[in-house]
Amino acid sequence: MSRYSRIFQTILFTLLLLPALAGAAGLSPEAQTLLNSPDIAFSNTYHFACRPTVLDSLLSHPVLLGRLWAAYGFAPAYRVRTQGSGLHVEDPTGIVGEMRLANQAGNRWVYLGDGQLNHRLVPAFGGKMALIITTMPGGGGVDARVEAFIRTESRTLGFLTWTLSPLVRGRIENRAALNARDMSVILKDVSSAPQQTASRLAREDAAMLVRMFPPGK
Repeated sequence: MSRYSRIFQTILFTLLLLPALAGAAGLSPEAQTLLNSPDIAFSNTYHFACRPTVLDSLLSHPVLLGRLWAAYGFAPAYRVRTQGSGLHVEDPTGIVGEMRLANQAGNRWVYLGDGQLNHRLVPAFGGKMALIITTMPGGGGVDARVEAFIRTESRTLGFLTWTLSPLVRGRIENRAALNARDMSVILKDVSSAPQQTASRLAREDAAMLVRMFPPGK
């Protein structure tokens, strides 16, 4: 390989790497570890027909978003409540954990989670997750890039998860697509009729939603 070819490849590699480094900038060491060595990673982009500010605001108020989900009766019936500086989330399939907003800059939200899977069909185990959501206006609404990086506490189980990653990723993709479909209903309603949507909630939550999205705004 000639000297000029090596220089060209170095420049090309740097140009390709810079966006990835920029996207990971400002993350905590824990989040960086999950991004660098997950047992399973997932990413996809979903489009929502709502005002970008609606999604951004609800991402900053995940408990309210969780209560909207419950008010609409969507499945799974997630239970979300505040716990310390974060959230306690229960999934009826047996997943229980805590999530916290680790970083928020511009249109990017980074959540870190610790959880346990307790299901009668599999041994109980724990794990950690980094969830990154990046929003971008587009197509008359907003696009949300969702990236999840999951690492189990057991390296033996982690190896098994990595080995079965196509199957595991397929299940994650299916769940994420169904959740995004239902979430689009909530976001569209909040965007077009916030007061009517607020009527589904308890008084305090309804008042918060109306304050966030007053009529005519």
